[in-house]
Amino acid sequence: MKPSSKRAGKAIAPARSQGQDPVFGDGPGAPDEVLSALLLELTPVEPASKRRAALQARILERAAQPAAPAPAVAKPARRAPAIITIPASDEGWFEALPKIRIKQVYTDGTAESYLVRLEPGARAPAHDHPGDEECIVLEGSVRYIGGSTLHAGDYEAVLEGAHHSELVSDTGALVFLRYSQPLSGYLKL
Repeated sequence: MKPSSKRAGKAIAPARSQGQDPVFGDGPGAPDEVLSALLLELTPVEPASKRRAALQARILERAAQPAAPAPAVAKPARRAPAIITIPASDEGWFEALPKIRIKQVYTDGTAESYLVRLEPGARAPAHDHPGDEECIVLEGSVRYIGGSTLHAGDYEAVLEGAHHSELVSDTGALVFLRYSQPLSGYLKL
């Protein structure tokens, strides 16, 4: 995932699993800073002209084909109007991973919404996305190793098929997550 701003770009470096680096230390020129600088300086590589022409022809050919008709979708049963309120109490939270507590706030039987509280130093493992995920950071910040850093108020959508690297919260965070499929498909808890 590319950083979306200069602010995010400065936090792109991977975390070390052990404290200080024995060769470079933690000062200027430490491996994390060197890797960040290298990643930020990458430039796209232009494909060879024959390869580029072949790719362009294939894309234009697909674009010219008529779209397949949308499959008929059954209309969902009409539900009675309802308001669901979840109090901000300590009830319903459980430890999903060390330093990570979650609370399910809604499900329609398929999609699920959660509040996730990460303590400082919390880590969630890398995972693939079998469906879409929406994330809003409410407090603190979270970062993906080798990827973006999200701060309070930031929104991110991760679409089906994407891969997340390990997630870390150095400061601690409160995050709202909505999954298009049950959470168990994303992480093994």
